Amino acid sequence: MGGRVRLGALGQYMKRTDPAFSPKALGHSTLSDMVRTYTDLVLTQANGAFWASVRPKAETTEPTSAS
Repeated sequence: MGGRVRLGALGQYMKRTDPAFSPKALGHSTLSDMVRTYTDLVLTQANGAFWASVRPKAETTEPTSAS
């Protein structure tokens, strides 16, 4: 499955990018709790690990106007 990242790798990347990064400093007890607050992200569990991915955009149909 493509388009997802293991939560541990995401946390390591965030820490490498900004050494001051901490979910606790942002008011979350864990990184998974923080990810769950973003509506554009999906958190899943598979193969003994948590994975984060971007939520697919819902396909919408354009409303038609009656003439």
